[in-house]
Amino acid sequence: MHPIFLQFGDFAIHTYGVLVAIGFMLGLTLAARQARRAGLPAEQITNLGVWLIVAGMTGGKLFHVMFFWPEFSAAWRSAGWKSLREGFVFYGGFIGASVAAVVYCRRHRLSLWTVADVFAPYVALGHAFGRLGCFFNGCCFGRECHLPWAVRYPPPHEWAGVAVHPTQLYEVVGNLVIFAGLRLFYRHRRFPGQVWWLYVLSYGLLRFGVEFTRGDYPYYLGRFTIGQAIAAMLIAVAATSLVWLRRQAK
Repeated sequence: MHPIFLQFGDFAIHTYGVLVAIGFMLGLTLAARQARRAGLPAEQITNLGVWLIVAGMTGGKLFHVMFFWPEFSAAWRSAGWKSLREGFVFYGGFIGASVAAVVYCRRHRLSLWTVADVFAPYVALGHAFGRLGCFFNGCCFGRECHLPWAVRYPPPHEWAGVAVHPTQLYEVVGNLVIFAGLRLFYRHRRFPGQVWWLYVLSYGLLRFGVEFTRGDYPYYLGRFTIGQAIAAMLIAVAATSLVWLRRQAK
C-alpha cells in the first residue's frame, strides 16, 4: 500500500487520485487524436471528455453511497468532506459517463456510435490506471489465497498480514489487454458501434471472472456478487447490441 503520493503538512495528495487523473488525461489526449483521424471535431471531443470526467466521478460516487452506505457513512463521520476524495464505483461512473455522452452527442449532432468507437479503447486504458490506484490505496482487494503472487497489506488495512488475491492487478492486466485488442481492431471495424460494444462485452467477461476473487464485499447465493450480476447484464446487452447493429448495417 502507498495511499499518499505526496504530503505537505496536513495536505495530502492521494496516489489513487494521481493515477486516475493520469488515466483520464492520457485517455482523453489519445482519444482526441483518434477523433481527428475519424473526421470528428477535436475541440468538441475534448469538451465531451471534460463532461465525461464530471459525470463519471459523480456517478461513481453516487453508486458508492447507494451500495456501500455503511463504509461511506463511517468515512464521513471520521473525515467529513475529505472522505469524498475516495470511494468510487466503476459501474456508476460508467453509467454516468454514458448518459452524458448520449446527451452531448445529441445536442451537438455528433454520431454517437462513431464517438463511442473512438473512446472505447481509451476507456479501458484509463480504467487500468484507476485499478492501479485501487491497488496502492488498498481498496477492492481480493479473497484469501496462497498463490505465489498473493499480496499482504500492512496495518492498518482490515486484512493486514493475510495473503490475498491482487484483484486490482488482475483488472489492470485485463484492461490493458482489452485496450491493445480494441486499438488494433479499430481499423477493421465493420459497422459503427462495433468497437464500443466489443469493449462492453470484453469488460463484462473480465469483471465477471475477476469477481470470483474479490474479498471486499459479500457474495450472494453463496457464490455470486452484485458486480457479477451487473457484468452479466452488460454481457447480454452488448451481445444483443452487436447482433442488432450488424443486421442494421447490412
